[in-house]
Amino acid sequence: MAQEKYILVSLYCEQSHIENTFVQNLYEYGLVNLEERESETFIDEDDITEIERLFRLHHDLGINYEGLDAIKQMLNRMRKMEKELDLLQKKLRLYE
Repeated sequence: MAQEKYILVSLYCEQSHIENTFVQNLYEYGLVNLEERESETFIDEDDITEIERLFRLHHDLGINYEGLDAIKQMLNRMRKMEKELDLLQKKLRLYE
């Protein structure tokens, strides 16, 4: 079983210069997962890249949280379709 790694939200925000409220808003919109332990809030290490991507979209392009949610859903659908396309191409090569 792989060990999950968590990072303290306040420490991450301090190091990355991202506002704590931004991370909390992402959590409220269901864009990232946070975990409460002993009155501290933690981010899963796997969500760090996603937070940074969403921060750039929000900060640099001015996209609101609803827009971030729509973009994330579309990217997830696109990745799923790319995987399905790769699988279908592999199956097609078997019959060529």
